[in-house]
Amino acid sequence: MRHTVLPGVLSRTEGVLVSGRERTFLLVMAEEQSPITAIVVVLHGSSQTAKAVRAFSGNSFDHLAAAGNVAVVYPDGLKKRWNHNDAVRNASDDIAFMAALADQLHAQYGPVPLVMAGFSNGGQFLIRLVHEMPGKFHGVAIIGATLPWAGNAAFIDNYEPLPLLLVHGTHDLVVPYRGEGWFRSLLGRRRGPSALETAQYFATRNGITTEPSSTVLPHRKESGRTSVTLRLFHHDGVPEVRFYTVAGGGHVVPNRHRKAIIFAGRTTQDISVADALRDFFPVLGS
Repeated sequence: MRHTVLPGVLSRTEGVLVSGRERTFLLVMAEEQSPITAIVVVLHGSSQTAKAVRAFSGNSFDHLAAAGNVAVVYPDGLKKRWNHNDAVRNASDDIAFMAALADQLHAQYGPVPLVMAGFSNGGQFLIRLVHEMPGKFHGVAIIGATLPWAGNAAFIDNYEPLPLLLVHGTHDLVVPYRGEGWFRSLLGRRRGPSALETAQYFATRNGITTEPSSTVLPHRKESGRTSVTLRLFHHDGVPEVRFYTVAGGGHVVPNRHRKAIIFAGRTTQDISVADALRDFFPVLGS
């Protein structure tokens, strides 16, 4: 079924067979398209679907497709979630799904770069994915997700350096900026890695040993009581890590088209994740 949301952009549901089961995804492309030169894959959070995260992010990723040479793909997790650590018995084989999806997209459009973006549980799954499927992706964006607790990373570590972009709100009540279970640390108990520690982890894995630079982004009136600071981890000859801290931001996908429901927290407009992706990855166009 086809339908239009953003003028000039169409979407359709497609599928790929994984272990005898059809796994589905939304494919978004421009009506008047040029040859596809890059693909963005957006993974939803828990209790969401492909359509839900598309709307939740204000259809902002669709704007990447509007120019005509980028396709945007929104896969569906089984039971509205992703198997981010393989610790749950009888959990879905989402690694196989991503491998099959990548193969199918490359068969259709050629060996074009794949840029992955994941929100919340989708971001947690991306953390697993970059450790277990090295060399498959041009780069990734992790939104509202942190590294798992020490000893709780039930996945293979075959990580290879790649460019990473991370975005996290300091007022995220679902995946706390200070790390899962941070409040337990007030009682002297263990907590999970914070958002900043997650960014530092990937910078170290990429071979970056220097301290990051820090820049406060220009503030928009529409952003209200939020602000955004970019920490740039850079070292010549190795992939960069960009970490955006959204002060006052909630558990959201920052965009300039739609604010999240009040329970999710504030949505800044000082940054759009889709625009940050396009800025970070030139293959997505200008």
